[in-house]
Amino acid sequence: MTADELFRAALDRRSLAYTIDEDGLYVVKIGDISATINLDNVRRNYDRDNDADAIEQFAAQLDGNLFDEQPSWEEVTPLLRYALEPADYVTGFDDTLHERVTDGLVKVFVFATPDGASISWISHDMIADWGVGKDDVIAVASANMDQLVRETKLEVQEAGDVELGMLAVDDTPFKASLILSPEFRSLVAPVHGWPVFVVVPARDFVFVLARQHREFLGRLGGVVLREYSESGHPITADVLEVGDDGVTAIGSFAPRGG
Repeated sequence: MTADELFRAALDRRSLAYTIDEDGLYVVKIGDISATINLDNVRRNYDRDNDADAIEQFAAQLDGNLFDEQPSWEEVTPLLRYALEPADYVTGFDDTLHERVTDGLVKVFVFATPDGASISWISHDMIADWGVGKDDVIAVASANMDQLVRETKLEVQEAGDVELGMLAVDDTPFKASLILSPEFRSLVAPVHGWPVFVVVPARDFVFVLARQHREFLGRLGGVVLREYSESGHPITADVLEVGDDGVTAIGSFAPRGG
């Protein structure tokens, strides 16, 4: 079955009425709400992983807590995060709390549901409703992400004299975002020195490489492009340098004009 067939079957089992608009988006009736669903990322993940359960879990959110009322400030505090996102979203970021990272990347402040099943970008209206300042949101989200880095382990794969680092952390959509935390230096510097090169082609994929092994980057091009093209949540095909001055794109595996 295709991803669309599995998704439609999951909606039918939940008696959720839907239509498909002229852009191929699903318009799902959930109580008094009409939710517009873009299935592109789900399709890409299914084509890559052939995991029907992931589609079932995605559909389950629609009659679960995805459309609950906005949580209070007290409820949302432990759930605040930031997410590394590509800068070319059609909808843009004007209504959200965000910071530019590179020309192609943006740090978006978000909150996750307690089970991590869904992520909501934080709008300026949400901040006003909470009665706090944007600096409060940024501080709490940053502290939460620092703690997530401290709970992360660096695994090393040896290729000759080159040590390739990978992040080992419980299932989270924020793995690639961890490179933005100041705590990232403490995690990787004992093995790779500082600054370091990283590639983050997708939310759940990070490679770390010491600067003296720059020539090894060429060997990563194939896997980076595969993850970037096949992931449901691609981030960038760029090679990034992470250091005390932040994140800098130093090159890209993307074809010219791509």
